[in-house]
Amino acid sequence: AAAALWLAPRCVPPLAALSSPASEPSLPRLSRRRLAFLLAALGARYLLSGCIKQGAGWLLAAATPRLAAPRAWALATLAGHLAWVGMAVRLLGDELGFFAPRSAWLRLDWSASWLRWVLCGAAACVPAFELASSLAPSPELGLGALASAAPTITAQITSLDDGLAFALSVFTACASGPFLEEVLYRGFLLRALRQHMPLGLAAPASAALFALHHGTGPGQPTLPLAALGLVFSATFVGSGNLAVSILTHSLRNP
Repeated sequence: AAAALWLAPRCVPPLAALSSPASEPSLPRLSRRRLAFLLAALGARYLLSGCIKQGAGWLLAAATPRLAAPRAWALATLAGHLAWVGMAVRLLGDELGFFAPRSAWLRLDWSASWLRWVLCGAAACVPAFELASSLAPSPELGLGALASAAPTITAQITSLDDGLAFALSVFTACASGPFLEEVLYRGFLLRALRQHMPLGLAAPASAALFALHHGTGPGQPTLPLAALGLVFSATFVGSGNLAVSILTHSLRNP
């Protein structure tokens, strides 16, 4: 509650900003056609990374039959994830110059005052997730089903008793995963959508895609994940610093 009270007046922009599209002066404007192309291209690369993960799992099973199952799972997951990171970063870099020095897209500042934002954002994730879970339209999407449904990635990681597998999985979930997802959903998608729709629509749209990216099956609570996406969006919009949402996301994932 204290975190929400601190965040609210700093993250909620003026009503005019919520009700009308707006472009940052330094940000190149994307046409709807080009935005649709980039989203389709990113989606295709995400599907391809899933195939790479499956292929890596089969190769590991065939080439190293003595490899412990948790370690093989962690290595295959890491291979697919790094493929996804590499392809997405390459696409954004080639098409937008996203990671170029002084890029208008990469609003990443480690010298700014970010610690209070991160701590309050991470604290706000808990009530946001709980509230969204209580509002989930189906029991299988809420917290009550998580214990009996198919385990989430986090649950699979915490159940690992192999030290290397655990370390690889934590790196994926708490370092490379949050970095890429915040670059995609807040640094790129939220700001690109903001050029074509009000922030009051752009933020929920990017949060919904963020939730769908994580799956909609049992153990993947879509509505609560969308609520987390809104918290990450609020910390990014309020602070103007992508480092804040990356670290908030990293602290939330364990």
